[in-house]
Parts: sequence; C-alpha cells; structure tokens
Amino acid sequence: MSRRRARCALAGALCALAALAAACVRPPRLERPASASEARALLDALAARERSMRQLRVTMSVRLTGGAPASMLSSPAYLAIDRPDTIRLQVLSPFGVTVLDLAITGEDYRLTLPLRHEVRNGTIDLDAVAAPGTTPDDRTIVALALLFRPKIDAATCHVESASAVRCPIGAGLRAIITVDDELRPKRERYTRADGTVLLSVAYGDYGSGGPGAMPGRIEIRDATSETTLIVRVLRFRTGEASGARR
Repeated sequence: MSRRRARCALAGALCALAALAAACVRPPRLERPASASEARALLDALAARERSMRQLRVTMSVRLTGGAPASMLSSPAYLAIDRPDTIRLQVLSPFGVTVLDLAITGEDYRLTLPLRHEVRNGTIDLDAVAAPGTTPDDRTIVALALLFRPKIDAATCHVESASAVRCPIGAGLRAIITVDDELRPKRERYTRADGTVLLSVAYGDYGSGGPGAMPGRIEIRDATSETTLIVRVLRFRTGEASGARR
C-alpha cells in the first residue's frame, strides 16, 4: 500500500472513530418544564411533607468528615421536632454520654457541650451561612434549622421544572429542592442570589413513598469548610408514619 493510500486509510479510520464518539456522547439532559398540574402536585407533596415533620422523632447515627478536626467515628444521636421552630438534637458518645445537646426555639438556640463544661447561646442568623468567619459548628446549626423550617409557599416558590422548585428563604438566600420520581426530596441546595452554593443536602435510601417517607441517609455538606455531616437514620416517627431502618 502506498503512503498516500495509507494516509487516506488512517484519515478515514480517524473520521469513523470521531463519528462514533460523537454518536456515543449524549447531550446534557434538559429538565422538562412542569405543567400546571405537575407544578401543583410538586408543591402540594412538599408542603404535605413539611406538615408531617412537625412531630418528628429520629434515632440515628452521625459522623463528621473532612475539614478539621479529623473525621469522627459514628455517634448515636436523637432528633426531636415538636413544631417547625422547635428542634432538639442530642449526640452521645459510643459509651452513652451526652457530648452535644442543641435546642433551637424560634430564632434562638442553646448549645451545651457537657464534656467541655461549655454552654453557648446564639441566634439563627442566615447571614452567618455566607460569612467567611463563621465556624463550621455555627453553620451546621443554621443548616439544621433550615432543613426543618417550612419553605414551601405557593405564592413565593417558583417551580423550575417537573422535578425542581426554588424558594426564597430571606437574607438573599434561596433553597433549590430537587425531587425523585415519587416527589421525595433528593437534593437541597442553599445558594446566594448569584448561584453560589453555600450548603447542600443529599437524601437517599428511602424505604417507602408518601409525604412521611424518611430517607435512610442524609448528607449535609458545608461548601465553605468542606465538612460533611453524614446521618444514618435507624428509627423514626413522624406525624404520619413510623419505621425502623436496617
């Protein structure tokens, strides 16, 4: 075979490979706009979920990874919500001793660290989420309050697609909630108006459907400190359902 024919054959082979690669690369999936009925169903499902969480009891394990200090072993923890603005979180050591007791009531919180003989009182400040000087502990407290505060309001939330809704939460922040095929939260992102993600939450391992469904795994990531709080739900009771995870 002459060099000319060899070069033509090589060029033809490269063109064929390029065409094959182009055919195999899928374009980004575009989110489908929601119809009026789908938008209403999405908002209704998320609002029903918030109502079901008003009487919530969760037995779980928690673990902090990334950032400083070094990653911790999983610790037993208990979460109780009696109203949207009343949250109690207790974290124990593997030996059953309380190492953290957090009580949030309205805009105020009280953090007790018995092993350090330390008690801190503060205010849920949404601006603190974006402030560079805020400690990871303070951002985690605000994140916990944000997760369980009502955010769904048909008058202010904007349904971006059949699986995503954006809701303002004040102080220039917004929550973007993405749901799965059963309208259960799959991801939440708390962003500034310019789109910068400050906190992100991933939900997984759902055991059932419906507004009272509880994920088996929750990951709360603080983008500023690069720490992630990993929650594994063991048992729970909401206003509509109860269950045990394995």
